[in-house]
Amino acid sequence: MRGFMIAADRSGSGKTTVTRALMLLLKNAGCTVVPYKAGPDYIDPMYHEQITGIRGHNLDTFFTDREKTRQLFARDFEDVPENSPVRDRIAVVEGVMGLYDGLGGFQPQGSSYDLASALQMPIVLCVNARGAAETLLASISGILSFDKADLIHGIFLNEVSDSFYPILARRIEDYTGIPVLGHLPKNDSLHVESRHLGLFMPGDQDSTTQNQLLLEEISKRCEAERLFNITEMNDIMYQKPRRRLHGLVKIAIACDEAFSFFYRENEMALADAGAKIVYFSPIHDKTIPEGACGLIFPGGYPERYAEQLAQNTSMLSSIRAAIKSGIPVLAECGGFMYLHDSIDGKGPLVGALEGDCINTGRSVRFGYLKAADKGHFFIRDGEEIRGHEFHYYDVKDPGADAIVKKAASGESRYEGFCNKNAFVSFMHFYYPSCPSFVAHFLDEALGYGRKVQKQL
Repeated sequence: MRGFMIAADRSGSGKTTVTRALMLLLKNAGCTVVPYKAGPDYIDPMYHEQITGIRGHNLDTFFTDREKTRQLFARDFEDVPENSPVRDRIAVVEGVMGLYDGLGGFQPQGSSYDLASALQMPIVLCVNARGAAETLLASISGILSFDKADLIHGIFLNEVSDSFYPILARRIEDYTGIPVLGHLPKNDSLHVESRHLGLFMPGDQDSTTQNQLLLEEISKRCEAERLFNITEMNDIMYQKPRRRLHGLVKIAIACDEAFSFFYRENEMALADAGAKIVYFSPIHDKTIPEGACGLIFPGGYPERYAEQLAQNTSMLSSIRAAIKSGIPVLAECGGFMYLHDSIDGKGPLVGALEGDCINTGRSVRFGYLKAADKGHFFIRDGEEIRGHEFHYYDVKDPGADAIVKKAASGESRYEGFCNKNAFVSFMHFYYPSCPSFVAHFLDEALGYGRKVQKQL
């Protein structure tokens, strides 16, 4: 098994650009690149998929314990096209924030290093070298002193000129004994811009042209073989779970321009339990899929498409009728907003929940969460589902049926709407963190499907 993580000393060092560049380099060299993102970000994996042709995966040691994280990694590594030999596969993990920055900034849980340590994965340290020389050695030396497991196997220099690179690389290698694998010069045309919830989506920019330029730039400054040589890691064996339902339950997931923030791991958790997953577009389709026994509305940017969503009256009628009939529903953040009357006054939308979701112009909530519904419909007593929140929108009544706790501070509040067949909230859920959450949803969906069949 081969793989490595690209991590940095801090956010803004160019991890995403360097990750994309190295993925392009390896794919161009004939490797099957299996992409991963450390942490909860949704948009980076979309860029990874655009390059690799394989759905991006999110792993996080806050969301799941180490053994579960290892199993998810191994499962994802196997989930590639059948014609891809294992010997040609290489896992590439983009880190999050600074290498050692975890929960609350100072705890290891949730950090890039904690994930690499759990996987026993080599790390390539991405360092922004702009405007520094000898001081860079002090910074790198300090980072290496925290690497108790000796996982840092290579260094990559970002934003350093072609003329200064060989001098700086030689000095770093002489001082640290760690190979410097390559570099990129400063080039604003290679970067991805940001919006309030992170990077711009791949479709918002001419990513194809940018990727071509990035491949040209990295191919001149990094050898795929040198990179490949530091990527060997111990095999992690995947233990396939036993499916309970074997396709008896059809779960329809909203998926289009407005709803695209849904972890691949969530889909796999449903599929591993035996659900049959189908997709539908609240913007373009006329109705929900025939025979759907459960509905999932992920996050995304519904505010950008509120008018189109409101204009699709046949879809809205179909969703309203299904909810009225008791179909089980999960919704998070943008999907939660869609279930309300309107967004920024644009509607009517589904209207299952009262209120107009308004852009506050600032970050309302941000960070890791733990949650349980007060009635223990979805989550067994003593268990919790983990996830995160990051939204600028708010609504007058966000619900009060779930106990939501901030992971870093322990501060708790009530939020969301829950009953035995619905759990909807601003919170983004990570299903593998709570198997009982998935089991309850699918059990309710199975019961709903049988009820509908009896009525036919």
